[in-house]
Amino acid sequence: MKRFFTSLALPFLVLAGTSAVDMQAHLGTKEAQEAYTAYIAKQKKYYRGDNAPDKLRAMSGNELFGALNTLMGNTTQIGNSTFTYNSLRTQYVNVDKDLNVPGNIIGYYDGSSMNGTWDSGKTYNREHTWPHSKGADKDTPMGHDMQSVRPANTAINSDRGNTPYGEHGAYYDPDEVAINNSWYVPSNLGSYRGDCARVILYDYVVYGEAGGYKNELYLGNAQLLSKLGTNGVFESIPVLLKWHMNDPVSLTEMVRNDGAHTYQGNRNPFIDYPELAILMLKAANGVTTYSVTTTGVTIWPAYSLTTKDGFIAYLGDKENRPESVTVSGATSSYDKETGRLTIRNVSQNISITAPVPSALEDIKEDKKALKTMYHGQLIIIKNGKAYNALGMPVNFVD
Repeated sequence: MKRFFTSLALPFLVLAGTSAVDMQAHLGTKEAQEAYTAYIAKQKKYYRGDNAPDKLRAMSGNELFGALNTLMGNTTQIGNSTFTYNSLRTQYVNVDKDLNVPGNIIGYYDGSSMNGTWDSGKTYNREHTWPHSKGADKDTPMGHDMQSVRPANTAINSDRGNTPYGEHGAYYDPDEVAINNSWYVPSNLGSYRGDCARVILYDYVVYGEAGGYKNELYLGNAQLLSKLGTNGVFESIPVLLKWHMNDPVSLTEMVRNDGAHTYQGNRNPFIDYPELAILMLKAANGVTTYSVTTTGVTIWPAYSLTTKDGFIAYLGDKENRPESVTVSGATSSYDKETGRLTIRNVSQNISITAPVPSALEDIKEDKKALKTMYHGQLIIIKNGKAYNALGMPVNFVD
């Protein structure tokens, strides 16, 4: 069976000088995999012990909320007086960095590349994903949390104003904002719906309360389901999860999650492990979940559950993507060039199947050195050629 991620040792910072990086790219591209390697290394150091990924995935509902609430609250330094709303403006250049242009940052909503030097708000200002009206006053930790308060092109930010996120009518939908960055590959554009949803999930789990769980940062404001409408991401958990799953985590979010972690000590767990959002909220009214199983292929995000709205996932690196994918239980489409698998209109439990190559085919196609057994004989594969234990070339006969 083919492997999903290759093991690359290059730190992602070298990318700026060697190749054009699609900042909205997902894990199906070479550049994204290199950045992903550095991202995973930092991620693994954060989720350990009782907060190891497998232990978190074994929880659900309020128990999972409590575990994440405690972890995020205990590791953030945001309550320290040195962290302020004003300090954010000089730190975005280290957090929202554009890997193609040193000194530039990536803007929220439109993906624009902007000079990261603060110019009193002429180029960019600070956008509260969770608005002031719902508790994110700039003088509270929630109002100057790097994970939540994002840099945005001043004009784009003004267009949003105080309009709540959502679909239809009087809501603000970031899916309608044009991406303004030449490095963003059209097939990977996605939207900022998912980014917004994951910030809302983060704020809720850090500053909210559920099932009696809350930390010292709780001020009684970060609550979902405030009954203001049915199409808004604060008011409708199905809409929140739909945005989260239909716009998967991008390289942009991974890079800034690492940067925010360095800045204030905690991470956004819904960027690191998107499936936790479904596990935490699946018991909510209006959320119907279906199991997801895979055969012969690994998908990312590694969803074991989905809602009726489905999700978008990515399959392997460029050399190891399957030629085709069969999906039952939903409508689907698969783009081999990007490895993008889109699941829609889920009606039953999902089964995703890809052809599994024979052991011999896998050996012959592998481009990296490995050791394996073939008919009881140790075979070493290096640079696409096969050798026996003595280093003598081996020729396979199909």
